[in-house]
Amino acid sequence: MGRFILVLLALALLGAGVFVWFRGEGDAPQIGVVAIGAVGAPDRRAAVESIDLGRVPRSIELIASDEGSGVRRIAARLRSADGERELGAAESPGGLLRGGAKPRLPFALPLELDAKALGLKEGDAFVVVEARDWSLRDWLNGNAATLEIPLRVDLRPPRVSISNGITYLKRSGSGAAYYSVTEDSVRDGVEVGDRSYRGFPRKGGAPTDRVALFAIARDQGPEIGPRVFAEDRAGNRIAIGWSTELKDTGFPEEEIELEGIPSILNERVPDLAGAFGYDADDPVAAFKRINSEGRAQNEARVREIVRESGAERMFDGPFTQMRNSKVTSRFAEHRTYSYKGERISEAIHYGYDLAVTKGAPVEAANRGKVLFAEDLGIYGNCVILDHGLGLTSLYGHLAQIDVEPGQLVEKGARLGRSGHTGLAGGDHLHFAILVGETYVDPVEWWDAKWVREKIDEVGGFAPEPPAESAQTAPVAAAAAAAQ
Repeated sequence: MGRFILVLLALALLGAGVFVWFRGEGDAPQIGVVAIGAVGAPDRRAAVESIDLGRVPRSIELIASDEGSGVRRIAARLRSADGERELGAAESPGGLLRGGAKPRLPFALPLELDAKALGLKEGDAFVVVEARDWSLRDWLNGNAATLEIPLRVDLRPPRVSISNGITYLKRSGSGAAYYSVTEDSVRDGVEVGDRSYRGFPRKGGAPTDRVALFAIARDQGPEIGPRVFAEDRAGNRIAIGWSTELKDTGFPEEEIELEGIPSILNERVPDLAGAFGYDADDPVAAFKRINSEGRAQNEARVREIVRESGAERMFDGPFTQMRNSKVTSRFAEHRTYSYKGERISEAIHYGYDLAVTKGAPVEAANRGKVLFAEDLGIYGNCVILDHGLGLTSLYGHLAQIDVEPGQLVEKGARLGRSGHTGLAGGDHLHFAILVGETYVDPVEWWDAKWVREKIDEVGGFAPEPPAESAQTAPVAAAAAAAQ
């Protein structure tokens, strides 16, 4: 009996030793910091090693992880020239016997840093973070880790100097802003209402000289004025306007009876419905989905593509309209679609429909790089060119594509041939120009005088005026007259 008790005691001691061995592991927690709303981060959420804090409060997450026994507690305090103060703390579920929750997931402490509320002055400080785990080490207090995160307090926004004089604009039109920012700016451009347009380095200027192409969208009224903005790493922001005059233009209305265009319902709709995954048994119902849901998907894809526009200006002078083309549909017209007299759908046509002959050559309207060259739903076979500075052009409904993504093309280079792919009722080219993610009226960009005076000369660094070819000026004028 005594031996049995000794064996049980030995086993108990062995089990306790094993338990203490595993629960007394000596690896300290790992600590990281995520800044939410970090300037320059594409998803506005990024891991950081230091924090810039300005006038606008900044949200951060302190993240602790421990694969051994799990995170027990995370706490933070602020250390500055005025002393130390607690910022916050959080306890993670667990216990000394079982440790932390399984699986050992990271544990986060969200904090909001507000320079004004904390009474911080400009200068350097530290966010000191301490994390402990559920290990039995340190007299049951667990392993500890400490991280000091540099905190730079900057309460002064960047400065902006605008070179533009009075700028005349129109709804669905384009413009250019030339300006300078201070070196602490990390993001800048032009904002028009809730739309933002990136700024780019100004070729031939100082490192702080910038240029931004911008647009007034079709649905933005005359009360909307452009403003140059700049933002620094601390989130300090400035936005200032300049003297502008906006012409409020009207847009055409177009009634389209689908019964008179049988090829759309009989040919194009079944093909597109299959591509989108829609039921095509009822062609009219399928058309309604394609013209609303499908169109929205395609426009979202266009916006993704044009975001890749580069900083180098590639366009030279005015854009060219398709050779000898006739305007069959105008920019920004409001289209109402009917079937047998009943209105079934509507859309805004953000481009020009240009027709010559079937299978006519489609040429690059200006020098640029191919961003996209494949099928794009309602646009059919489509090519999108980047001309730099956020300026892009779109060529839709092609029967044939002759270029590849990444290819640099000169003005006049052949991109393909016109067709009626996508949601097209006949052979033509759908041509569109975008500034940033906003469609703009191509008529301005077809006009050599407008490009020279409104884009090149605004910043005082215009190249030699290009000779207006017999093709460019008259055709652009004819398109303008068609409006």
